[in-house]
Amino acid sequence: MKRQIALSLSTTLFLLALLALPAYGQGPTITVNIPFEFSLGDKAYPAGEYAFSALKENVIAMEKDGRIKVGLFLADHLSGQNNSAQVRFQCYEKQCFLSQVWIPGLDDGFQPRRSRSESEVAAKITGRYVALLGTSPQR
Repeated sequence: MKRQIALSLSTTLFLLALLALPAYGQGPTITVNIPFEFSLGDKAYPAGEYAFSALKENVIAMEKDGRIKVGLFLADHLSGQNNSAQVRFQCYEKQCFLSQVWIPGLDDGFQPRRSRSESEVAAKITGRYVALLGTSPQR
C-alpha cells in the first residue's frame, strides 16, 4: 500500500513538473535525420527526422518528423565545448542506443541514462559510436 501511494505521488509530481515546462521546441533545438531504428531507455524508435530540444537543465524533448511529440527524457550534462551539432549513438551489431545530444548554442552536451537493456548488451558485445550531424532550425 505504501509503495502504491509513493508511486502515485511521484507520478503526480512528475506530471506537475511537466506542466511547468515550456512548449516543445521553445528551447535550443537540433534536427537530425536518423536512418536507422534506435532505442532510448527501453523503447525503440523508427528511422526518421527527429528534433531534440533542451527544455530545462536536464530535460530534453524529442519530436519526430516535425509534428509528432514522442517524449521527454532526463539526461546528464556532458562538460566541454563541442562546436558541431551532433546526435551520437552507441551501436552494438544491429542495435543502436541514443548516447549523446549536442545542441547548437549550448556549451554542454546531454547524455541519457543508460538503460538496463543497453547495459546487458554492452556486457556481451563491444560497441561503436555513430555520430550524425544535425542542423539548427531557423526561427
